[in-house]
Amino acid sequence: MKRKLILLAVTIVFLAGFGALLHSPPSMIDAITGATPKAKKAAQAATQLEGSYVLCINITSDGLDAKDARSVLKELALGVLETDLMEAEIRFRLYVPETDYALVRYAKKLCNRLEQAGFSVDLTEYSDTMLLSRVISGKYDVFLASDNFMDITTLEQMDYIIMDSEEMR
Repeated sequence: MKRKLILLAVTIVFLAGFGALLHSPPSMIDAITGATPKAKKAAQAATQLEGSYVLCINITSDGLDAKDARSVLKELALGVLETDLMEAEIRFRLYVPETDYALVRYAKKLCNRLEQAGFSVDLTEYSDTMLLSRVISGKYDVFLASDNFMDITTLEQMDYIIMDSEEMR
């Protein structure tokens, strides 16, 4: 009888302990594999821009219909133009895919550069599906995405530049 109680107590402790190790976030498996949310964020933060990216401007957007404003915007995106204040304040939204962390970091730097030049920019991150939907329906001011995001030549009412990741650093 005593032996059965000891075996029962050991089994309960073993099951409770093993269950707690596998269930509690972060679990032991995550600790071993490095699959914790912190490890994932660190890996995402370390990603760099690779390949080519497209900056697309909707020419029907208020303020961006002027060719001069679009030219200044493109030159600031490439880092060619030094910061000169625009004569009129132009307000627009810049859309980027939320899953491209290196591109989001670049977009934040670009927003700072544009705001120093006198633009008023709101950065908005969308899922790839939602961003594609907005672009196809024409409900965007400016968007920045990888060149393989979509076939941009099919879109009308768009002014765009293709930038190499080296130009964007």
